[in-house]
Amino acid sequence: MKLKGWMAAAVAAAALGGCVREARIAMPSGLAAETDRIEMAGLGYGERGDFTLGASRGDFRRAAVSHGDGFHVWNRGGGRFAVSGPEVNGALAGDCRYAENLVEIGGFEATEARFEYHCRFDRAGTPIEGRLVLAEIARRAGRPLSGATRGGFLDYDGRTLGITAIHDMEGGRIPTGTPLGYAFHLDGRQIGAIDLNGGSKTIYAPRSGPDREAVLAAAMALAILWHDGA
Repeated sequence: MKLKGWMAAAVAAAALGGCVREARIAMPSGLAAETDRIEMAGLGYGERGDFTLGASRGDFRRAAVSHGDGFHVWNRGGGRFAVSGPEVNGALAGDCRYAENLVEIGGFEATEARFEYHCRFDRAGTPIEGRLVLAEIARRAGRPLSGATRGGFLDYDGRTLGITAIHDMEGGRIPTGTPLGYAFHLDGRQIGAIDLNGGSKTIYAPRSGPDREAVLAAAMALAILWHDGA
């Protein structure tokens, strides 16, 4: 099994920093003070298992496969999570899929169909109106360890949040080629984030209101994403 891209990025970041502690995402000053810090523990690096989300408990499964014909490479994968407890006011689940098509020419890879990740959600078995879409949107050219970045949106029960990848670490702000986490925006203002480094993920969610569950749903969907490119 290949070392996943985001995991490799964290290891590389720690090496560049001359220490073994995990890299942490850089966040706007004040965001941590304005949000609840919720640990998503137990996710680890496996294909399935159980996790906790604060005082709530859940389970997940995920998979990633890649196959080709010597010229084309087709990457496919996805996962599902289900969690119940006070953090989500009952029960919440998400079902996600991604696809990406590449072309290999003379030892080089080119994108034929860009990476796209789609998720749907349900509450106690009842579908929630909306979806999450995350896609490769640009290249981070001219920066050390540069690579593809990602962005997208979450439509969730009447709320729309923007999603942007976080590539910078706290401290030296050394950019990584794969996302260390994601930021969630409402009307141009960041209202939350998820730090994907390590076996436990850290979610920064609004303390109350409909945006809290929207951020938690998006964060869990991104936490189960298992893809060699991050």
